[in-house]
Amino acid sequence: MITNNFINKKLIQITAVVSFAALLITVLIITMPRAEVSHPSASATATATAATEVETKAKAEAADKKAAASLPGAGAGAGIKIIDMASREVIIDKIPEKILAVNSASRFITYLGAADKLCGIENIDKNFINTRAYTIARRPEFEKLEVIGEGGYNKPLNLEKIISLKPELIFEAFCDGEAADLLQKQCGVKVISLSYGEKSWFDEKIFFTALNTSAGALGCETRAAELINFVGSLNGDLAKRAATGPGAKNPGAAPRCYIGAVAFRGRQGITSTDSMYAPFIKAGAANVVSESSPANSHIFLDIEKLLVYDPEFIFIDAAGLATINEDYIKNKQFYARLAAVKNKKVFLCLPSVFYHLNIETLYINSYFIGKIINPAAFEDIDPAAKADEIFEKFCGRKCYETLNKEYGAFSRLEFGENTIEIIKL
Repeated sequence: MITNNFINKKLIQITAVVSFAALLITVLIITMPRAEVSHPSASATATATAATEVETKAKAEAADKKAAASLPGAGAGAGIKIIDMASREVIIDKIPEKILAVNSASRFITYLGAADKLCGIENIDKNFINTRAYTIARRPEFEKLEVIGEGGYNKPLNLEKIISLKPELIFEAFCDGEAADLLQKQCGVKVISLSYGEKSWFDEKIFFTALNTSAGALGCETRAAELINFVGSLNGDLAKRAATGPGAKNPGAAPRCYIGAVAFRGRQGITSTDSMYAPFIKAGAANVVSESSPANSHIFLDIEKLLVYDPEFIFIDAAGLATINEDYIKNKQFYARLAAVKNKKVFLCLPSVFYHLNIETLYINSYFIGKIINPAAFEDIDPAAKADEIFEKFCGRKCYETLNKEYGAFSRLEFGENTIEIIKL
C-alpha cells in the first residue's frame, strides 16, 4: 500500500529534477553567443543592387526566348515551330547559339543584332566588306569567320565546311523551298528560308515578315519590333515632308525623276531602272517609268525611251557609275540631249542593291532625294547625318563615312569633256 509519505517524497524528487533542468536551460541561454543585427554596409548594398541588375538583365534577355517558346506549336516536347517564307514548316528544339546565313541572309541576322551567333560566312560578306552597311558594321566578327562558299546566285556552298562547323540552324534568303530542303538534307541541319519579295525590289510587308520569321527562330522578337517601329517613324516623317496639295510643304506637282544604273545580278548601266523605286515613292517624286513594268519593278529601259521621258532629275545608283562613265565616253551626244544633264540635275545615290537589297539604304536615299527635289520640306535634313542615324539603328554602327569613301555619294555628277566628275554637295 502506497502511503502519503511515499508520495510526498516522490513529488519532492520530481520538483528537484524540474528545477535543475530549468536552471540548466537558463544558463545555456545566458552563455549562448548573441547574433549581431546591423544595417547593411554600403558595399553590401552595392553588391545587392548589382545582383539585382544582373538578374533584371538576365530576365530581359530571356524574355525573347520565352516569347519564342510560346509561339503556336511550341511547348513541352514540341520545340519551336516556324513557318518560313517558302511555306515550309521548320521545327527547332531550342533557340540556337550557332548559326549560318547564306544567300544574303546575314543581312537579316545583322539587323536583328544576332551576328555574334554566326559560325561561318560567305566570301562575298567577308572580302567585300566596304560595299554594304551590314558588312561594315560587323567587320570584326565577319573577318574572323571561316568561309563556307563564294556567295551569290548559282554559286555552290562548301558542304563539308558547313558540316564541320556544326551549326544548329541555317538561314537562306533566296526563298527557294526546294533548295532549302536539299541543303537541309545534305547537311543534316534545319534550314529556314527568308525572302526579299518576288515582283518588286522592295515590299515593306515582306521585309517585316522576314524580320519576324528569323526573329522567331532566334528569340529576337523584341529587336524585330523595335526596328519595325523605327521604320514606321521614318515613313511617318517622310510622308509629312513629301505631302502635296494646298498648304503642304511641297504644294507643287511631283518632280519627274529617273533612277539609273540599278544593280541587277551585277553592275548595270543607265538603262537599268526600277519602276517602283521606293525612295521616289517615299520622297514624293514622280517616277517617269512607273507605268512601264506592272509585273516586275526592275526593267532594262530602251535607251531611246529615256530621251522621250526626259526627266527633270536623274539619280544614279553609285554601284553602276563606272559603267555609265564608260558608256558616256562612247556616247556623249546621247547624254548631252538629256535635260537633266544640260541643267546639272544628275545626282549620285548610295547603292540600293548589292547582294540583294540594302534595305536601310532605301530609306537613306529617300531623304537625300527629298533634299534635292524638295529642299524646303527637307531643309533641316543633313543627308550624311541622317544616313548614320539610320545605319546605326539598322546595323548597330555609323557607316556613311566608309561608304562615302567607297562610292562618293551623296554628290552631283558633272558630265565633263572626257569623263563624269563627282561634285560633293
